[in-house]
Parts: sequence; structure tokens; C-alpha cells
Amino acid sequence: MDINTKKRITIAAVFSLFCMTAAAESFFHTTVFQQGMNGYNTFRIPSLIQAPDGTVLAICEGRKNSSSDTGDIDTVLRRSFDGGVTWDPLQVIWDDGPNTCGNPTVLLDISNGRVWLFNTHNLGQDSQTEIVNGTSDGVRTIWSCYSDDNGASWSSPYCHYPEIRPFGTPPNGWDATGPGNGIQLTMGTNSGRLIVPSIERNIQSDDNGQTWYESGRLVPGSSEAACVELSNGVLMRNDRPTGAYKQYNRRIACKSYNQGGSWSPLQVRDDLTCPVCQASTITHILPSNGQRAVVFANPSATSRIKMTVQISYNDGRSFEDKRLIYPGSSAYCSLAGLSDGNIALFYENGDGWPYHRISFAKFMPQWLKEKGILNLDFEEFEKGESLPTEAGAVKDPSNYCFEATAEAAFAVVEGSEKYDGGTAVSFTGNGKGIRITDQETRSFMDFGPETSFIIRVVFKTEAHGDGGAAGAGSLLSKDVAPGVASWWLRIQDGKVRMLMSDGPRNVSLSSTRRVNDGNWHNLVVVRDVDTKRLHIILDGKPNIDILDATIGSLGNNNDLMIGCFNGGERSFIGEIDKIEITEGGISDVLTAYDGDFNQDKIVDIRDLMVIGAGWLGGSD
Repeated sequence: MDINTKKRITIAAVFSLFCMTAAAESFFHTTVFQQGMNGYNTFRIPSLIQAPDGTVLAICEGRKNSSSDTGDIDTVLRRSFDGGVTWDPLQVIWDDGPNTCGNPTVLLDISNGRVWLFNTHNLGQDSQTEIVNGTSDGVRTIWSCYSDDNGASWSSPYCHYPEIRPFGTPPNGWDATGPGNGIQLTMGTNSGRLIVPSIERNIQSDDNGQTWYESGRLVPGSSEAACVELSNGVLMRNDRPTGAYKQYNRRIACKSYNQGGSWSPLQVRDDLTCPVCQASTITHILPSNGQRAVVFANPSATSRIKMTVQISYNDGRSFEDKRLIYPGSSAYCSLAGLSDGNIALFYENGDGWPYHRISFAKFMPQWLKEKGILNLDFEEFEKGESLPTEAGAVKDPSNYCFEATAEAAFAVVEGSEKYDGGTAVSFTGNGKGIRITDQETRSFMDFGPETSFIIRVVFKTEAHGDGGAAGAGSLLSKDVAPGVASWWLRIQDGKVRMLMSDGPRNVSLSSTRRVNDGNWHNLVVVRDVDTKRLHIILDGKPNIDILDATIGSLGNNNDLMIGCFNGGERSFIGEIDKIEITEGGISDVLTAYDGDFNQDKIVDIRDLMVIGAGWLGGSD
């Protein structure tokens, strides 16, 4: 690209490059099990697989009377015949009266199409403490059953005791299969071996499940596990830490170079942050090039929040691309590769508690590379129409596919030809806006202290030229009240004003230029946590920035509103063409298009000075 071409690049183009490339990579999300469904108190411990005929099997525990790990627990299933979009009614796979039938771990024997399901079982009256201490009435044992008709029916469960003895000392300790997924080997002298990861060893079969035995033992220090076969045939375990390893809040890994005969010492994975919690690891064949990738999912924090999926292109040595799936409370999960190339995730999540529901999400691997959170451009509506007011009728077809609801039949008008064109929405200051009400959607905009973000709004107005706060018009807001964590972006006294609050601390920044001139403006606000600065970039030029003094979350339980505050105040008069929110900081603006705007082969602050000199278009 020559220097004259670079001069013609606009901030709009730069921003859209890294915000909008996800448009073709859709994200789907739905709830499969909800607390209270079918008379069950709580659903936990997800296990996911696609059967040979394409049916998606979502298996979990149905806990009858409480959320406890013991007591009356059934193993239940829902099936989907359309890739997870819709789900058949709940089926019970195993109900042993008041006893515990749980910890599902599912795997497929590709040689005959049989779906195997492993579980653990104990008497319902035995607590975990009693089982661990050897004072329980019964023992915790490992069982299996199978389906030869893609999950429609299942064999009677079979107990593998004493051929597989319970883990622990005394020998009736708290054993656990998986939970989540098992695998079948595809390489080496033991190709076809079925493997079910369990505490400190695998359970495996070399005769299609007729007999089962234990692999070599791991060094003590890990618990619930996932196991994958790498591209060179090496087995890699990724385990929940236990004992002294808990203190690190990191995953524990080890490898076997002889297909489970023996294992390397445990390794603390400093790059994989975790609470003390289960996680999921699978391999997935990338549809773009046929490469075997390692996919990892877990609550990527030191507490059970932030369900995240990461992908590795080098057999799990490092994870290059990652994306947040759910920012709130979340815990156990199970990944599966689908035959159409999608990655599917079945995971526990909730609102302040991780176990309100188990949800299903799916996406193509390329989606993990993107950073976009929200994009509303109103292009699905024609000039002269009105926005529909049905719930969720205003849609973001990209990113997380969020849905918004127009509180009034706002007129659709011609958009900005200078900045993207298309259609826009006219707001009349009537105390109504466009509301994004979904709890999961709202949480993505509850920016934490470690989150850099970029907001872009294309708008025009002749209003809000004076009157201070009372005369202001809100473009975007996740507001509550003064002194409460929140953020908003509005036009006040003719200028752009951005406010962020973590409760005790506020940061407020106003543009140096007035924007209530009736012209289209391309506004970009950047919160950069690396430099602790809040920036306003207006019509392609940096306008002003300030120190970001917030140190806590900006999050709250209110909706994200477009065109007014949550209570209808600060109602905007004017037109909005586009709203985009993405993760990223000031360096992302610089590095889009390689970022080397002054052609010195180094991307640095001098390139931002080039933007300030007007090389990206726009004028004061």
C-alpha cells in the first residue's frame, strides 16, 4: 500500500476491519437445561457428543432435591436433530431411586457407531466426606452403559467393580470419571483404544468395550481430567489441580509417549488460568485446512466466572486465539467438534451463581479470532420503514448475535454516505430507546478493570447544545445512578461526553469540538487499560484523552440502552447510523492495516501522531 493510499484510510475503515470480520462467522447460543425443569432442583456436570447420524447428545446430572453433589441424582439427556438449534424433551438415562448416578463422560466408538457413557455411582445417603474418609455405607464405583441408536435408547448400566477399583486411600475414595468427554485413539499400535479419563489414570478398552482396565498411574496432584491425542500420537492430559497444586490457580498437564503406559511429571500450565474447577479439552479438525487443533474451555479466572474457549495450532504448547463465551458465573463444561466444522460448547452458567442453567453454544473456529462484541447498523431495514417493536426484532447478525428491542417505532432514514452509508434510525427525544435486555448480553458490556474496549458511533444531531446534564442526549448508556458502577456516552452542551464509574471513582471526558452541527460524525471512544487512558477520536482525528482512574468494574444489572438512559432520561434527538463495540485498545487502531502509518517499519506512538496529523481523513 503506497503512502497516498494510506492517507485515504479513515478511522471508520480501520475500526470496521477488526470489528466486523466476524460477520460471516455466526455464533449460536441457547439454554438446554434450566433449574427447575422437569421437577429437578438443579442440572450439573455437562457431557456433549455428536452421534454418528449427526444427533447432538447433551447429557448431564439431574439433581432432584438440591444442588448437592450427593443424594438423589439421575443421569439425563436431551437430543437435537438440527445441530443444537432445537431440543427434544428430557430423557432419563439412569435413575437408581434415591442414589447418585452422575459424573457423565461420553465417547464414541467410530468402528461400530456405539456411544459409550461412563458414570460414577454411590448410595444417596453417603456424603462426600463419608466416602472420602471410608465411613460411608457403600462405595463409589464406576459404571457404563451404551447406545447403538444414536442416543434414543440405552443399555442397562454395568458396574465395573472390582475390575476397576475406586480411586483413593482407603480404596472407597471419591472417584470420578471425566467428567465430559472420552476419546478413541486413531494412531499407533493401539489405534482404536477407547479411553475414559479418570482421577490419576485413564480407564481404557482394546476390544471395543468388552473389557476395561486402568492405564498407568499419574503422579498424584490432579483430579477431574480431559485427555486428547495429539497430531504425533502423544496423549496429553489437562487436569484440575488438587493438593498443593491448588495454590497456583493453573491447569495441570502431563503427557504419555506410550499411549497411556506411563506419564510424564505434572506440569503447571502458567498460561491456563483456572479456579479449582473442571475444564474441557478436545482436538478438532479445522475445516479451513484439515489441521488438527487443540481446543480448551474453562472459566478463565481464579473464580468460577468468564467461560472462555481457546484454540492451539501447535498441539497445545500454546493457545493463540481465545474468546469469551459468557462473562458471568460459569463452571463445568464439555466441548465437542461437530461434523459441519463448528465447535460446540455445553456449559454451566448463571446469574451470580454458576448453576442456574446449562447452555449450548456453537461457532466456527475462525470466530475465535474476532474481537467484536456488538454491531448494530440497521441495514436490514429500508429507508421509509419503521423499526419493528416486537421483542428482539433488532438483531446483530455477527459477533454474539445479540437481539435488541425498539421501545417505539422509530423511523428508518438514509444513513451517512461518508461513513459506511446505508440506513440510520431517527430518534425524536420521546423518552424511548432501543434496549438490549438479555442478561447474557448485558454482562458483555459490564467492563472489568482489565478490559480495554472501543466504542464507535456514527451519528448526527442539531440538538443538545446547552442545558448541561438536563439537556443532554444519550447515544449509549449502561447507567444506574451517581455513585454506582456504570458508563454512558452522550451529547452534552454540544460536545461528546463519556463517563465511566466503578462506584467510588469517576472518569469523565468531553470533546474539545462541538458536534451538534447537523453533520454526520464518526465517533470512536477508546478505553486502553495498558496505558490507563481514555481517548476520544472524532472524525478520524484524536481529539482528547485523559487518565483512567477507575480500578473496579463498570458493571451493573441494568440494560444497555441506545438513544436514552434506562429510565428514559437524556433522550437523544438526532440520527444514529451505526453502533459498534469491540474489545481492544489504542494499539488495535494503530495495528489495523499493519499500523505503520509513517512507514518507519515500527508500529509505535509516532503512528498515532500521523493520525493526529490528519493522514486518516476528517477535518476540524
